[in-house]
Amino acid sequence: MSDMKKTNEQQEKKPYQFEDQNQVQPQGGQEEGGEATVPIQSRAPQEQPGEQQQQQKPEDQSGSYTLLRMPNFFVHGFRHAAGGEGDRKKSDSLIERLRWDSLEKERLMAEQTRLLPEEARVSTQRSEMIPPLLLEFLLIALVLGIALAVQAWNLFNYPAYTTEEGQYMANAWAVLHGQLEPYTYIYDHPPVGWFQIAVWWLLTGGPANFGNAINVGRVLLLELTLASSILLYLVTKRLSGSWSAAFLALTIYSLSPLSLAYHREVLLDSIATFWLLLSLWLIIAAKSDLRSFVLAAVALGIAILSKENFILFIPALLYGVWLCATPFQRKFSVITFLYFTLAIVLGYVLFAALKGELFPPGVLPWDREQHPSLIGSLADQWQMPLVGGQFSDSWNTWMQSDKLLFAGGSIAMFINLLGGIYNRFRLLAALLAASCWIFLLGNNVVYPYNIVPLLPFLALNIVLALSILRLQWLSMKRGAGIDLAWMLLCFVLVIGFVVTDMPRTAPLLTRNDAEPQRQAIQWIRSNVQPSAVVIINPYMYSDLHEPEGKGVGSGASFVHAQIYTNAALDPAIYNKELKGDWRNINYLAIDALMQKEISTGQQYVLLNRALHHAILKATFGSIRDGTQIRIFQVMQS
Repeated sequence: MSDMKKTNEQQEKKPYQFEDQNQVQPQGGQEEGGEATVPIQSRAPQEQPGEQQQQQKPEDQSGSYTLLRMPNFFVHGFRHAAGGEGDRKKSDSLIERLRWDSLEKERLMAEQTRLLPEEARVSTQRSEMIPPLLLEFLLIALVLGIALAVQAWNLFNYPAYTTEEGQYMANAWAVLHGQLEPYTYIYDHPPVGWFQIAVWWLLTGGPANFGNAINVGRVLLLELTLASSILLYLVTKRLSGSWSAAFLALTIYSLSPLSLAYHREVLLDSIATFWLLLSLWLIIAAKSDLRSFVLAAVALGIAILSKENFILFIPALLYGVWLCATPFQRKFSVITFLYFTLAIVLGYVLFAALKGELFPPGVLPWDREQHPSLIGSLADQWQMPLVGGQFSDSWNTWMQSDKLLFAGGSIAMFINLLGGIYNRFRLLAALLAASCWIFLLGNNVVYPYNIVPLLPFLALNIVLALSILRLQWLSMKRGAGIDLAWMLLCFVLVIGFVVTDMPRTAPLLTRNDAEPQRQAIQWIRSNVQPSAVVIINPYMYSDLHEPEGKGVGSGASFVHAQIYTNAALDPAIYNKELKGDWRNINYLAIDALMQKEISTGQQYVLLNRALHHAILKATFGSIRDGTQIRIFQVMQS
């Protein structure tokens, strides 16, 4: 019985043995205080017990040994040395035992539990020369400074104030006075876009600090454009792995004549583009962080509630989440991103449902009264009659303004669609551009400014397509000359791009198309009674209604100044205030666009009759450059 007990004790002292390994060597070999070689027995050939005892090495005194060693990991453990616990006397004091435990902990912590060889991190793509951070910052600041100077110069004079700018600023003014729009909200656009303008209005003090209401919005768009340019640089640098490619994309986007022209205007497309780029950057910089994906979903939701057509970018950004999430997180990350995006967007749908304005009148049995509806408005937008030649006119405008960006970016999109087989980041860039093209080609009415969301992705696709050439260069012998040649090419393209586009940007810096509009507002302020009914273009609305505005000054507001479309189409104005009689109109301030619509549109019969009974009181601007504004006084007899 005692012999069996001794045998069991000897077996317990032996380390665990694996049948598929002959011998495990600890890292570093035998050193003083280190670990020793632990022999492991194999099945064949069988050795005699005597020979095994002669070949067996002394046991490791440190108590550390390796259980399992594989090519990429191993299991390392410790055991007490023989007699270590038993050598301590039972009469040891408590202090001695604590001291012994402390020494044991220090010994275990001193042992190396990770002995894998150090692996050098090698990128799958050969990177270019990385410039000093200060140099990179200075180059970015140079381009942004030039773009900011060109954008800000003559900002309040060119282009002329547009109907869209006036409508969005009027909506922002209405938000500050407790309404979604100055008139009945018809769900033409979600209201979050002009909510942001209203917040900016409050922060800056309104038109009193910038001359008029539209100037307030243009300053906001100037800052959002600057932020969008920075986000595009960060996104391009991530996707291309090249700071020089990102610098080229930044230059193309910031100094493009299309960007310089449309980024001056107060457009919901520009506001939504900023949030879209922020969402994209949060996705690709997330490193599979779920919180970043949630923030990206919130940013995309704000973009959609700023301009409804941005909902078309959801599939492309879902693909971006799938790319940037780790494989075991992909499904959960994609679902989370989609959930938060739809939760924000569906809040707008819930708002319409709670107001009883989700469905058009007559769809529900108890809903018979006329009212605006969300679904009805969306259906009207998608079922608008096709305007012949309207898309071709916008196409010609884009090509004449910046053929390099528009045509080159579109071609690069198809290159990246094919190259997406080998590089999925290129496919992501192509899908983002294609999402905008779906809206442009699928909509019956396309305005030139609808290209705004496409501009950053055209620049992104151009540099990613050019990066194919860069990778071909880098596949050759590695050297500083290859990197310098690539960077030199980028700078040559930048200089050529700037020089080519300078003639097209000249009107931005010299023309003053907005001056006749300001003169017309001043004339109304000086010559018209505040109680008069004045039919105006939307760009005059905020200044005539806001106290201390351009058209009001220190006098009373023109509470009866009405936008011409609402005067003709809104029952609250047509029936209650005008009572369907042209004699209740006192003045009309008409530009070329209003003149055309009032003369040809059947819905403007009331305004057309008033115009035929009016006399010309003042004229501003010139008909040759399209800036003419005429003010008529309606004769009641």
